[in-house]
Amino acid sequence: MAKKKLTWKDSDAPDAKGRFKELSAPKLASWLIRTRNSKLNRIIGSLNQQIAFNKDRPSYVAKMKTTRNIVTKRLKKKDAKKKWS
Repeated sequence: MAKKKLTWKDSDAPDAKGRFKELSAPKLASWLIRTRNSKLNRIIGSLNQQIAFNKDRPSYVAKMKTTRNIVTKRLKKKDAKKKWS
C-alpha cells in the first residue's frame, strides 16, 4: 500500500503570526476558541496539522497535544452547559 503524502492546507481563519510557537498551551487554546468561533473540528484540524508537520520537534508536538486536550475539555463543558440550561 502506498502512503499518501501529507499536504498543507491553509484555513480562512485569521493568520496565527507565530502564536502557535509563542503562546502557552492554555493561552493558545483560548485564542483558538475565540478565532475559530468555538468550532471544535476547525481547532482540532489546526492542531493536528501542526502535529503532523512538526514531528521532528517533540516538545512542540507535546504542547499541541496539550492544547488539543484543553480545547476539547473547555468546549465539551460549554456544550454541556447549553444542553442543561
